[in-house]
Amino acid sequence: MKLRLLPLLSLLLLPLAARALDVVTTTEGLAALSREVGGDRVKVQSLSRGIQDPHFVDANPTLAVRLRQADLLVDVGLDLEIGWLPPLVNQSRNGAIQPGGARRFTAASAVNVLEVPHGPVDRSMGDLHPAGNPHFLSDPRRARKVAEGLAQKLAALDPAGAASYRQRLADFERRLDADEARWRAELAPEKGRKVIPHHNSFTYFLDWAGLQAAGYLEPKPGVAPPPSHLAELVGVAKAQGVKAILLENFYDRKSADVVARHTGAKVVPLPGDVGGTPEARSYEAYVDQLVKLVAAAVK
Repeated sequence: MKLRLLPLLSLLLLPLAARALDVVTTTEGLAALSREVGGDRVKVQSLSRGIQDPHFVDANPTLAVRLRQADLLVDVGLDLEIGWLPPLVNQSRNGAIQPGGARRFTAASAVNVLEVPHGPVDRSMGDLHPAGNPHFLSDPRRARKVAEGLAQKLAALDPAGAASYRQRLADFERRLDADEARWRAELAPEKGRKVIPHHNSFTYFLDWAGLQAAGYLEPKPGVAPPPSHLAELVGVAKAQGVKAILLENFYDRKSADVVARHTGAKVVPLPGDVGGTPEARSYEAYVDQLVKLVAAAVK
């Protein structure tokens, strides 16, 4: 047994600069940004899949093992992972990745957060996030801020790679500049159009794209819509000319289909994250697919 442990112990004792940093992220979107900035100086694993609802991930003990060996944990924050990440971090016995630890980077700390509730928050308001909406990675402006924060964090953990992280960040931002110009041109004719999302997952995307939410399928975050709410939405959609109902492809679409059947609006299943569809293989491919699907639906 002792002989079998020797290779692992030898690996852990290597200086960080001599091996790739073991980066664990909570979502595929954060994993994609970590790979963009880290390149071959990092080895990245995500605890959730892009086809999953990130609010609900099975806290499997094997995920705690991944965290035990992590050189850096990257999480979204704003309580997105409140139901499953804290117990995994505790089980990992990796003190450096605890909240505020030297090897923890919470992406929300790098962005301007929207939909921060005013006043007390309780369960009667649904699954409301007390510190604000955590679904900010669908906005390229905020993804850029997260990438910048990641580059700084990786450079602090691996000073020998600082120049590489800076160069890769610059390359990513240069590509994102060109992408954004193309995406904005595609969305410009549709500016001001109204849509109905299932959940408030696309608040940041709509803000960036110049689109507006006329209402939500969920009457409150995380609460299934009763028939009375769907009937109200049908009236809203007809009055405001809503052409698209947006929902991540991991949600049941029955409620969306009801509203669509009575209004003529299109139901548009979207990837919820990088990896949410076979085409959304990178951060840029993910946003590219969001832009194409939404722009086509609201014309």
